[in-house]
Amino acid sequence: MMLALPEPLAGMSRRLARAVPFRPFRLDLPQPVVSFSFDDFPLSAAENAAPVLEAYGARGTFYFADQLADRHENGQLIAGRAVTADLAERGHEIGGHTSSHINVQRVAPDCLIADASANTSAIAALSGQAPSSFAYPFGVVSINAKRLLAHRYAGLRGIQPGINRGWIDLAHLHAQELYDVSLPLLRVELLLDDLQRRGGWMIFYTHDVRTQPSSIGCSPAHFAAVVELVTQRGIAIETVANVLYRAGVSMPGWRRIG
Repeated sequence: MMLALPEPLAGMSRRLARAVPFRPFRLDLPQPVVSFSFDDFPLSAAENAAPVLEAYGARGTFYFADQLADRHENGQLIAGRAVTADLAERGHEIGGHTSSHINVQRVAPDCLIADASANTSAIAALSGQAPSSFAYPFGVVSINAKRLLAHRYAGLRGIQPGINRGWIDLAHLHAQELYDVSLPLLRVELLLDDLQRRGGWMIFYTHDVRTQPSSIGCSPAHFAAVVELVTQRGIAIETVANVLYRAGVSMPGWRRIG
């Protein structure tokens, strides 16, 4: 069942959800770290980004909405189950993204739980493990969604920019978009300067990775250049799940990935 809050109330819920921590956690990492994540995720991300990470001995986090598999979303062909299983076999993390890629603010609580549970089952069947981390579809977060989902995953990622450091909210990890149209290499350099100077955890996210990327995507050349900048500085690249694991976030039945 879909719900439609009046926009003033919906906007208030989103603002409160971003501001109010549901799972405060003190992040204490000995060295700065970067994660690369891919939402939805298009086949192009698996084909063009995963090999780049692997060439540096690194792995990424691919957020999978199973009902989108082998379908087109925003003009992009989404990776299928076989591709997803292969990524998991190669050591990449497969994260939760709801089964049907729903706007979590516009669905009844029982439907949200059922959809998230179906997604967890699908990912476990493909990767051999239930997802450790989750990304809110469309980057939309609400008070009710955080309440319902916060303790189902080790960490939940949004799209609010920032570096995760000090006291963080495990139910709404900060992340930085990695799009050709909005994040030139100079800005990446400045972000990495800050990360190295003050420490913490930078999570990049994007969608498609192709020669002519969408407005929410990244070209293979730009992606490779960003990975090169990170590695040249000696900054570790790890999956979201692995960083959470190393930071001491406790969730029953899950293990290090990547």
